[in-house]
Amino acid sequence: MFSSSESKDSDSSYNKNSNLNSESAAKAELLKALCRSQTRAREAEKVAQEACDEKEHILTLFFKQASQLFAYKQWLHVLQLENLCLQYKNKNQPLLNNLFPYEGKENRKNRRKVKNSRRGIGKCIFAFAVGLALAGAGLLLGWTIGCMFPTF
Repeated sequence: MFSSSESKDSDSSYNKNSNLNSESAAKAELLKALCRSQTRAREAEKVAQEACDEKEHILTLFFKQASQLFAYKQWLHVLQLENLCLQYKNKNQPLLNNLFPYEGKENRKNRRKVKNSRRGIGKCIFAFAVGLALAGAGLLLGWTIGCMFPTF
């Protein structure tokens, strides 16, 4: 009888040891999984930061190219105006007489015809210039006020 009680004690100690071993193995497995998860999270943060940096770089390049394009467009307009002035100078005619043809020593009938034909164009040019000025002022105002609000 004595031996049967010893076997019960040894079985219970074996069960306790096996439970401790399985618990420690489970804890070790959980710790390994936690380490892998943290490693993946750090890698994901690095990838996200790299993507954010790349996006900022692309935006910087985009705005740089947009400003260069605007500068080239303005330069093209200046060159076109210079070309126009040179064309008028090569015709041996003063520039002001060509831009304002109704000023000069012409007879009254010719002045009226030219004045009537140019009146519509002058109004259109003036309206275009005012509209362009208003659009530029709106863009400037929107740009400065837009900087005050946070981006999402």
